This record gives sequence, C-alpha cells and structure tokens, in this order.
Amino acid sequence: MTENVLKVKQKKDRYQVCYMAGDDSGFDMMEGALLVLEALDLPIDWVRADLGWCMWEKSIKKFGEGDPRCNTVPPETIQKIRDTDATLMAAITSKAGVKGFKSAILQMRQLFDLYINMRPAKKLPGIGTPLAKDQDIDIVMFRENTEDLYAAVEFYPLPEEMFDLHKGMERFRGREVAVSWRVFSKDGCERIIRAAFEYAKATGRKTVHCCNKANVIRETDGMMKRLFLEIAKEYEQYGIKGYEENADATAMWLIKNPQDYSIIVASNVFGDILSDEASQLTGGLGFAPSGNIGKDTALFETSSGSVPKYAHQYKVNPSAMVMTSKMMLEYLGLDEQGAKLEKALGEVLVEKKPGTLTYDILRDFHGDPDWEKNAASTLDMAAAIAVKIDPSFVGAKLDAAKAKVHQMCAWDEASLLGFDD
Repeated sequence: MTENVLKVKQKKDRYQVCYMAGDDSGFDMMEGALLVLEALDLPIDWVRADLGWCMWEKSIKKFGEGDPRCNTVPPETIQKIRDTDATLMAAITSKAGVKGFKSAILQMRQLFDLYINMRPAKKLPGIGTPLAKDQDIDIVMFRENTEDLYAAVEFYPLPEEMFDLHKGMERFRGREVAVSWRVFSKDGCERIIRAAFEYAKATGRKTVHCCNKANVIRETDGMMKRLFLEIAKEYEQYGIKGYEENADATAMWLIKNPQDYSIIVASNVFGDILSDEASQLTGGLGFAPSGNIGKDTALFETSSGSVPKYAHQYKVNPSAMVMTSKMMLEYLGLDEQGAKLEKALGEVLVEKKPGTLTYDILRDFHGDPDWEKNAASTLDMAAAIAVKIDPSFVGAKLDAAKAKVHQMCAWDEASLLGFDD
C-alpha cells in the first residue's frame, strides 16, 4: 500500500509548527494569517524561525561578504524545521546577480526532499476569472519539486570534454555555451505520479492528467509518460482515469476548458508554468496557496511574491496566506478548522464592505471606483475573516491578538533569529 505523505506522520493532540515570516511584505502576510488562526484556538505551539534575503543580509553583516557561511538559511532554521511537525512560510525575496546567493526555498526543497509541490487553483467566492465564461475551477497541481532543470546541474563555461558526451553537441563546438542538465530519475517520476493518484483516491477525484513533452524530449519526459501510463492502470479499479497530453496543449485547454481538469501532474518546469497559469484563472497569485511536501515533513508557502515596494505597509492581500494555512491545517488532520478558514474567507470576499477588503480585491474584482479610499489594510481584512470564524473576536480580544501576532512577526534586526553561533 502506498504511504500517504499528504498527512502528518504522527497525529497528536497538540502540534509544534515552525513559522517563518520571510521578507518585506511577507511579514505583513504572516501577521495577518496568524491573526486569523488565533480565532480558531488551534492545538498548535508556534516556533519562530527566519530565512530569506533578511538572513542573507544578517549573515553578510556577521561573517563578511564572500564568507562561505553566508546564506539565506541559517542552521538554526534548518534544525527547527526538523524538530517541528510542519512549517508555515510567508513570501521571501530573491535578487539576481548576487554572488554566492542561494534561493532559500530551493535549498529547503532539496535538503528535506520535499518532492511534492502541491498547488491548488480554486475559484473563491466573489473572485472573478479573466475567462469569457465564469467556470467552476477546482484544479490541484502536483509538480515534481526536486529534479528537472531545478536540480541545478549547470555548466558555464562548458568544459571541453563535455562536447564529446553527445553527438548533438558537435554543432556547438567552438562556441560560447551554457548547459543545464534536465535530470529525471525513475523513482522521482514514480513517487510524484503516485502522490497524485493517491490524492485522487483519498478525495474522490476521478481524473489525473500527466502533462509532458515526450514527443520531443523523449528520454526525460518519455520516462515520465511511460511510468504514468503504467501506474494509471493500477488506479482504474478505483474509478480514476489517467490521461496524458502535451504540456503546451494543456496550457491552451486550461484557458478554453479549465473545468475539464481536476488533478494535473507534471515535471518541475512544466508544473511551475502550468500552476502559475491555473492560479491566474482563479484570481492570481494573491489567492494561490502552495505546499512543499515530503516523506518526513512539509513546508507550506504562499505562491505570491514578497512585494518589496509594499514592505511593512500592510497593503497586501492576505488571502494566499490564509489558504496556505488551510492546506497546513489539512496536513495536520485539522480538516474542520481548515474548512472554517476557507468559509470565513469566502464570506468576507463576497460582502464588498468598505474597510474589509484590500485595494487589489476592490479594484480588480469588485470594480469599486473608490478603491483607494475604501481599501482595508492587511490586518483589517484578516480581522474581518477572524470575526466570521469567532463573532466574539472583537474589542479587547482582537486588540490582544493583534499585539501578540505583531510581536511574533517583529521584523527589526534584533528579532531575526539565526546565525547566533
């Protein structure tokens, strides 16, 4: 029997969860999400850790530029992720062209073998779609998370002996060449495909689509296609049908008929692109949750960016972090609390009340001509969601919760944890 890694390894009466506020407006997002979660009175003890650009700057300040100890992820953070039951992470900032800089999230995916990137794209109440018809969209993307081009096996300049590895390289000999290896493993393909089918079986979904380019990229995507077709036969007994198609065709059909898709499984690069497309059909990245899941732990992160221009201004939409928190609760087996979270968010989204929705929702989905005047802050919207969960979450109770989560997400240098050796 295939192990269900989409649930926490050990059920407990009380969990320890690592939270990481990330960078820039990520702190605002996390503060809003924690405020909403306070209204649920969860059996969770929160453990703070930090990573991202903020920690890169701290490590540079401590060790000096060029020191190999400089990193976006301090060793203390790695240990806290190991020691807790799950991790909740807000947006982080990455900057191109910085010598020695390594993406924090890519490091975590590789270090903890978080081979599943699970990206739901679900149309929420009150949030429109750019499509001509307002379809009911509910797609879950299973993106392989550790291999493909993201394995980071790259060469520049290309060593001369590499031109002899394949006859196709002969035409590039004598030219300035950069090469990235597209690495697929049999077990890597098999486990992401099985995870998609196991999720279908557990949730009653009836179709799984494998999106690939096996017609052109015959060895890597060909391996994934062959394994998918073999595994799909095993799940026919559960009434689940497997379909495989070219990824570029999927990109087209997602626009034309998104309702035809339930679960999509894809390689790292294609999954990255298709999941972003699916998110745009359901409101954009401001509503897009994400989970990085492996055999031993899971890290749940918002798909939205850290929006540095709005850092610490409380302007960003908290919806993505709220839905990401729902995914984390479901992972921990707290499904009822997760359902309450999504229901409360939906109720706030459809009310269109001035002072309860952030500027982007009022402007882009409700057509409010006075969106600047009527816009709520991140915390105002979070408080409105919290009140839907617990009507008593007002006055002194709300003020106390705001003070608590503000302290939990303090972003001054003295509050950042890590590189304290």
